[in-house]
Amino acid sequence: MALSDLVVYTDYTYSTMTELVAQEVEKFNAASNGTIVLSPGANQGDYSDTTKWQKIAGLVRRRNAYGTGSVSGKHLANIVDTMVKVAAGTPPVEINPSQFLWIQKSPQEAGVVLGTQLAGDMLADMLNTALLGGYAAMVQNSAMTYDATSDTPASLTPTALIKTAAKLGDRAQEIAAWVTHSVPMHNLWQNNAANAERLFTYGGIAIARDPFGRVFIVTDSASLINTTPNPDVYNLLGLVSGAISVEKNNDFLANESTLNGNDNITRTWQAEWSYNMAIKGYAWDKTNGGKSPTDAAIGTSTNWDKYVTSDKDGPGVLLKVLAA
Repeated sequence: MALSDLVVYTDYTYSTMTELVAQEVEKFNAASNGTIVLSPGANQGDYSDTTKWQKIAGLVRRRNAYGTGSVSGKHLANIVDTMVKVAAGTPPVEINPSQFLWIQKSPQEAGVVLGTQLAGDMLADMLNTALLGGYAAMVQNSAMTYDATSDTPASLTPTALIKTAAKLGDRAQEIAAWVTHSVPMHNLWQNNAANAERLFTYGGIAIARDPFGRVFIVTDSASLINTTPNPDVYNLLGLVSGAISVEKNNDFLANESTLNGNDNITRTWQAEWSYNMAIKGYAWDKTNGGKSPTDAAIGTSTNWDKYVTSDKDGPGVLLKVLAA
């Protein structure tokens, strides 16, 4: 293997990964009805802060046209929405030169294979991390949560979906998608196998819809399963448009390293990158959560601070069900 093959390998890996990630992101954004938005970004530093005007509660009052009393004032204030940067990378991947020569394969082929696998895993990691943070933020708000685990049946039903959506009241129609694990989704299909209510339509990217046209995003993400105290509890996120944002920063870095001194020349490939994530209506707590957070930190509710005045301006609603 010539020394130039190192560059070829990296170029093929990166170009394949970049192209596939872009294609999958575009398809995912369309399929999710814009509830979980994956996009490119170039965020500097550990956080990305956006200043917004806070909604003034009670801005309209009833006035006594004949009164002379004083009126308490309101304040126009700023709120800060903070995205947090999540660092990711690969372990060292062995790509020993003798392996390619032994099986008469080119480094270009290996680069394409590695790039393809990495593209899928990168997208899955961003989605799982987004759901982990989304659940951690949303579970704090009992007013936007419906617990169906004591219902009969306690599994996913159309009734449970309707009761959960009702948490948003007159803005329930803003829920654009349900994110669910496949277990409760199959419970719903099984309970409505005859489809007498014309509950589902099929098509596109294996997307089903509820009676109000909201799509189901089905993913077996561990972020949707309660590990304690009851591992049979599954969480469904009913999300509005722009509920969760993930911005992939343009900072992909890959490196090859060659080592002599063993029976065979060894060579490893390693990469790293980052992305920023945000939950609508919740800011990352810089003090509690800190920078370059772990999955445990992202999944900790106290690291997400609700800043919206109205619950209806948040990411949506949360439903808890049991596996049938």
